[in-house]
This record gives sequence, C-alpha cells and structure tokens, in this order.
Amino acid sequence: MPATDVKFGITRSEGTLIETLDTTDGVEVKALKGSNGDVARVHTFNPTTKFSVKGHGTLDIVPGVGSSEITDVTGGVTVIEEVKKSEKNEDFDDWEYTGTNYPNAESVS
Repeated sequence: MPATDVKFGITRSEGTLIETLDTTDGVEVKALKGSNGDVARVHTFNPTTKFSVKGHGTLDIVPGVGSSEITDVTGGVTVIEEVKKSEKNEDFDDWEYTGTNYPNAESVS
C-alpha cells in the first residue's frame, strides 16, 4: 500500500523549474498579565504567511504587490519583498524571491 501521509516533489506551484518552496504561517500575539504576573488573557491577530521560492529559468516576478505563485497562498495582499537573480560560470542561472501574504488586508494605491 503506498504511503499517502507524505508527498514527493513540489506540488504547490505551477513552475516547472522550482527547486525549493518554503512557507511559514504566523500571527502576532498580545498577552495580558494578571495581578500575580501570570498571563491571564491572550489575543492573536494579523495572520501572515511568509514565503521563499527558489528556482531556475525565466522569472517574471518583480518586487511589490503581486502574486506568490503558490496555490495555497491566496487572498488579501501579497507583497514580493525581494527578488534575487544569480549567474554562475559553471552552473545554471538561478533566482529566488521572498515575500509575505496578508490575508486580511486590502491594497492601497
């Protein structure tokens, strides 16, 4: 019986030459301490997904508001924060881009 609890390869991007794809989901936390010094109340807010994609070939992504090109990072506003392109004498050219998705935000022009 084949294992179904793990996957092999990149499955969350349509890119053909994707080498790695990493995402990190997070929230901000505000903790309120009570009179005895212990945390009494906690509020989480501002969910985000930070991502990094590395690959080879043509890259049309530029810094600014755009698309992560990751199938499950959608909604709100996605900001491409950094795009890095590399060329080497003895290897294939490559690129990397990083960004953050704010699923509850609206873009302001």
